[in-house]
Amino acid sequence: MRTNIPIIFIVLVLSALIFGTGCVSQSSEGQAPRQDTGFTQPSLLAETGRISYDEAKARLTDYRLNVLNEYGNGTRVNYLRSRDLDEYGNATGWIFGVYTGQGAEFLLFDRIGWTTIPNATIPKDEIDLDTIVSPGVLFTKNKAILTGTISPSVPARRDIELQQGLYKLTITSGSTRKTLAFNASTGVLIP
Repeated sequence: MRTNIPIIFIVLVLSALIFGTGCVSQSSEGQAPRQDTGFTQPSLLAETGRISYDEAKARLTDYRLNVLNEYGNGTRVNYLRSRDLDEYGNATGWIFGVYTGQGAEFLLFDRIGWTTIPNATIPKDEIDLDTIVSPGVLFTKNKAILTGTISPSVPARRDIELQQGLYKLTITSGSTRKTLAFNASTGVLIP
């Protein structure tokens, strides 16, 4: 029985060496060594769950080109809506109203990806997303107006809708609701 103990010990030591050297082997040829500090830089989307208008617009163009096989109208929509925008114009999701070969549809883009909602009712007038002021620019340009419409002590919710060249921004703070209209091309408040 005593002769088995040294053999078991040697087998355990050899096993530990084999497994240990496998974990610290050098990287493959042509591959840069990986430096893992244990920390990762999270993206803004992962941190906040919010998506910028510019990101959504770029993804819309790709989606229409690659999934819907539409050429030439990647940035033309008939309707745009987003809910719960932050002060920079980023939102948890963007809804684009478009006409496709199957008729009018809502294309919803959020952190999960694209969702198509068929049989939508949207305006006939097209909006060229390349010629409008983005919600982020709209918020920056009208910061004084927007901060004066809500109480700083009560959290506010901002919902925006774009159709027929007009932004409608609804700000809800507690039980107070205010709707403002802006020219989509210039960002100027419409009294």
